[in-house]
Amino acid sequence: MTKLSICIPVETAAQDALPLVTLLLENQSADFEIVIAKPANVALPGTLHELAAGGANIVIAEATAGTTRQHLWRQAALAAKGEWVTLVNPADMIESDLAMMVGFLETTSPEVDALAWNAFQIDRHAEPGNASSVAIPASYHIEKLDKTVMLKAFFYWENSLNSPKMPFGLYHAAIRRSLLDALLQLPEPQEWSTPVPQYEWAAKVLLFANELAFCARPMSAINVAPFIAEHPLHPWNFPFHSGIGIAGAVAEVQFHVLRDLGTPWSGGNEAFVRALMIDCMMETGREAYKNKGNAYFAALKEFEGGHLAPFFRPEFHEVRQKDQRRGLHDGALLIDRFVAGARDAREFYTTVKLMLAPVGLICGGALYGKDTKAA
Repeated sequence: MTKLSICIPVETAAQDALPLVTLLLENQSADFEIVIAKPANVALPGTLHELAAGGANIVIAEATAGTTRQHLWRQAALAAKGEWVTLVNPADMIESDLAMMVGFLETTSPEVDALAWNAFQIDRHAEPGNASSVAIPASYHIEKLDKTVMLKAFFYWENSLNSPKMPFGLYHAAIRRSLLDALLQLPEPQEWSTPVPQYEWAAKVLLFANELAFCARPMSAINVAPFIAEHPLHPWNFPFHSGIGIAGAVAEVQFHVLRDLGTPWSGGNEAFVRALMIDCMMETGREAYKNKGNAYFAALKEFEGGHLAPFFRPEFHEVRQKDQRRGLHDGALLIDRFVAGARDAREFYTTVKLMLAPVGLICGGALYGKDTKAA
């Protein structure tokens, strides 16, 4: 069986997966397949079909025309045949040696069925000279994380910003075949949908995983896109939703995933209110800030008698300070977002990979002949 499936959902014809696929295929020794999932009405570049027909390990899976992002991701997962599965968007970048790392985990930590890592967040619309620094962790070890701590971080919003700190799931993370099959056996959502399926997968992975492992070395780069508020199918009496902002979208996902499992949502606390305030304060336009703040305040007043509403006191800041430091700070090397002229996630990762510890070194490969701290 193939060691790793890299799923790439292509939602529209404007999304071009070919550059990412081409870069991944340069690593001819890596044991992975590429699964491209697309709606039936979306055409792919002929080169991708040629590569698949020419023997490249590429699978093209079709979903019904006009399908939701949520369903498209599920179709990609259903088509994957690897022992481990991950998912990235076409404009993202992922480490082609990831298959080596998951194989290493199978040997050293057979109970681990969910792997996460640091992922670079790259804004392709950032302006040179006016962008925040990007942090490269100085460490690169793999360690196991306490599942209870991660459950609290996600479902109880502990130490969150406008969304919970949660690297686990399917998106820019990897899960073992046994866990994937278990999650796909859960009933597919029929009565609700979400524009942020990464949080649906994160919730389910956290709830059903046996053991969690985290690699400090970045293994991918995300092409960050601004969250666009939209209110898809949401027929239940729950006031927080994706039509308000990202914090509402995450709460909505948590509510529905737990409801489907027969468990009530219990994320309503002061940490959650703080996340709502941060979500408002991310807005630099006063009108957008006001509209989002009013919507969240109305939702808080509606929720459980409004007992959390008095804690909601966001402040408007038209200009957000950017961290433009350089050098080693708090265990991370801060570098220019546009290092070597990198314009997007792929170019940034390709450049910075030269500064990162080789995956073979982390996994104690024969090429390097030594071990490092690992789970």
